[in-house]
Amino acid sequence: MRIRHLVTALLLILVLAACGVKTFPSGKSDTGFAEFTEEIFRSQSSSDSLTLNYTLAHPENYGITSLPKGFSSFSYEDLIQEGLNLENLLASLQQFDKDSLSFKEQVLYDTLQDKLESGIQGQNYVAFSEALGPTTGIQAQLPVLLAEFSIKDKTDLSQYFSLLQTVPDYFDSLLSLEEKKSQWQTLPCRTTLDNIIAQCETFLAGSGASILEETFQKKASDFSFLEETEKQEAISRNHSCVEEYIIPAYQSLTDGLKQLIPMAGEEGSLSQYPNGRAYYQYLVGDVTGSSLSVPELRTLMTEQLETSQNTLIAYAKKDPSLFSSCQSYVTKYSAPDTILATLEKRMTEDFPLLPADSQYEVKYVDEALEDYLSPAFYLTPPVDDSENNVIYINNSDKYDRSSLFNTLAHEGYPGHLYQTCYMHSKQLPLLRYALDYGGYTEGWATYAEIYSYKYTGISKDEVGILRNNMIATLCLYGLCDIGVHYDNWDEEKLQTFLNQYGSWSSGTAAAVYSAVVDEPASYLKYTVGYLEFARLKEKMKEELGSTYSEKLFHTFALDMGPASFDILARYLPLWSAQNGCK
Repeated sequence: MRIRHLVTALLLILVLAACGVKTFPSGKSDTGFAEFTEEIFRSQSSSDSLTLNYTLAHPENYGITSLPKGFSSFSYEDLIQEGLNLENLLASLQQFDKDSLSFKEQVLYDTLQDKLESGIQGQNYVAFSEALGPTTGIQAQLPVLLAEFSIKDKTDLSQYFSLLQTVPDYFDSLLSLEEKKSQWQTLPCRTTLDNIIAQCETFLAGSGASILEETFQKKASDFSFLEETEKQEAISRNHSCVEEYIIPAYQSLTDGLKQLIPMAGEEGSLSQYPNGRAYYQYLVGDVTGSSLSVPELRTLMTEQLETSQNTLIAYAKKDPSLFSSCQSYVTKYSAPDTILATLEKRMTEDFPLLPADSQYEVKYVDEALEDYLSPAFYLTPPVDDSENNVIYINNSDKYDRSSLFNTLAHEGYPGHLYQTCYMHSKQLPLLRYALDYGGYTEGWATYAEIYSYKYTGISKDEVGILRNNMIATLCLYGLCDIGVHYDNWDEEKLQTFLNQYGSWSSGTAAAVYSAVVDEPASYLKYTVGYLEFARLKEKMKEELGSTYSEKLFHTFALDMGPASFDILARYLPLWSAQNGCK
């Protein structure tokens, strides 16, 4: 996974013939368009102190002199006003002549228009707006995000304390929205609320507060901009803020959610809510960047699942021993640095080189954070500090280290770290770095992870087993998500489905059901993102024929950067022609 602060504003929430293709001089641009989009970038980057810190290391270099004061609210009124802002921005965008823009700006135009139109469509589902959640909710991520908050000078320190002081009001706005949702009958189900409450109570039991105090104390020892007495004062102030603002905020949120439990429904399927199935279709499109309908995605995943299953059966008939021997690479690659160096070296035959060596550091998750984080993750660097790349590995006993090779392929090379470094090297318009497409980024990292089995040194058949096993697993979980939220499966139906593809215990099925209910469509950005990249690859093969190569496809996908898959498909012929592929 890639950790990046999810801003609360909804904003960030050309098929041409080969002959006679229009080309764009590299210097061609509309100055007004650049100013327009850069102003959106500045406004979005400085929407709150957390977003600013994770987006820019030096905001003053981008004309941001008025700094935010902590968190902004997330109320119903804020969401309605944001809808009006989106409509105004779309109207302003459409005043520009796209044909007068450079190639990079045309892609920005289309991605911005896509995001604005999606946000405006999302206004139909404001009643489902959610910032809380057992795993991806802000109350779950906040300890980690604050612990990783970059503090390099007194301004950053002031911004950090502003965040701590505004958490109570921010949480109050979140609770107020949940109270309105109880009137609209769109509250999360009782089990999801129970899970959110349990997560908050874990924080209150001491682990969350200790994270904020322990990690801050460690960072404070490196505050070169403070005298020793000032460091101790900062540590003392952090302790006071945790006690005065953070703990009471979590307690108030917990108490408020408990009062809403009686008004929450028993069923977790979105299809049970008023307008819930339509909302799920919108959510899937927004999360994945795919324009396929939910039934079309169901068909796509079912067909791919059957293909992968049949392929695995064929391998079993050919040589059953392959299923045990294919794991031999695990013992060969155990050190993270060795794995990353191996991946970086071997991928060069299939992926374009970075213009400059990418720098990275492997770190281990602080023990205080282990229970909050995944087995490994890539922390997206600020736009203006892209050389400082960090991959974190979680040494918690609850995680199996046997999958570290493909995990680091997902987080490092040729996954998130590589894709991010490549994107920064292209010097795209600033706003491109703020328009997040989860289906692209997680789809690419999942594609890279599956592709990376090629670099393990095992046989072609063993690689095929590992790849198809992972693809089948992705499709299984993706179909569970659709089954629960679109087809109204209960836990029993979900287990019946899973048992068609193996033996699943009731406890495991219950865990899958709970995860799907708690985070609707969250898993689909991995499954659908991967499958859309596979479809895009087939489209390029058809377009280019004998001139197609894997490296060429990867270069196209990386050159384009995060976008919806419709936009990527539309630009494929133009990119191919401009790069002499036909």
